[in-house]
Amino acid sequence: MVRTKRSGFTLVELLVVIAIIGVLVGLLLPAVQAAREAARRMSCSNNLKQFGIALHNYHDTFKVLPPGAIWKREPSGASLTTLPPENARDAGWGATWLVMILPFMEQQNLADQYDSRLPARHPNNLAVVTTEMDMFKCPSSVPAANLTQDYNGFSKGNYAGNSGAGRLLRRSDSTNANLAGVFHVLQERGTGFQEILDGTSNVAMTSEIMASNSGGDDRGAWAWSTGPLFSGGTGATCTGTGFHTPNATNRLDCSHYSSNDQTNPRTGWRSNPDSVDASVAARSFHPSGVMMGLVDGSVRFMSETIDTTTYINLLARGDGNVVQLD
Repeated sequence: MVRTKRSGFTLVELLVVIAIIGVLVGLLLPAVQAAREAARRMSCSNNLKQFGIALHNYHDTFKVLPPGAIWKREPSGASLTTLPPENARDAGWGATWLVMILPFMEQQNLADQYDSRLPARHPNNLAVVTTEMDMFKCPSSVPAANLTQDYNGFSKGNYAGNSGAGRLLRRSDSTNANLAGVFHVLQERGTGFQEILDGTSNVAMTSEIMASNSGGDDRGAWAWSTGPLFSGGTGATCTGTGFHTPNATNRLDCSHYSSNDQTNPRTGWRSNPDSVDASVAARSFHPSGVMMGLVDGSVRFMSETIDTTTYINLLARGDGNVVQLD
């Protein structure tokens, strides 16, 4: 009988091949993930670039940037001389800067549905404020719960305007030349480029933030007063430098943040009993830093190791300090 020799793999050879494939996958996977994150970061940068173009077009039209938000007096039962409250939960808050630039972002149809005569929470505006806007979300972000505390499901995003180096809801900080930023919720007026005394290439206009997954946290709610704003929160004792990012835990840990921020940077909204102490930091889901748009329209990637003083100076539009970004 003639026996034919069968060719094939032995068990040892098969295990060696599997091991080699496993090693190759292990080597390639980080590179693939890095490439995907680079693409997401580029897309995020493009989003911020579009905000910059829209805001410049708004300024060209009205000769001033939009205010952070508008407060509607009549629905709150307040007199025409009453100042906006240092309270993010007041029912009278109206359109935000993001709502106001919708026509400049090819969203005229959505803007036409918003009744600026009414508060944002009014049922007539519900269809607009609950709209999920992909262009308002960073591709690297994770889904966040809509704002439901007191109101009806405001959609959230990941981009915010610079409210200054001080506290987000402290009126005196918004009028302090050393702390004032580009957008305000308490001044009821927009900022003109001529007021950017430190130079448009030295002051932040927009940035990423991490929208909270809590329905009671307005951070990221793009159509709600303080939702699309961030600030420096100076006046508290900062022990760290840089931004809050997923891989950086001890960054800008100021007393106006909860202690939980140090272990879970994605929960970084804290409002002390005194509501004027509220602040929101620039944050991102990108490793090692945050995408930030400057007033001149350029977009920069700010490292999480940025010096605290440099970061604060970047938020103030007229403190006279030199900002070294490179």
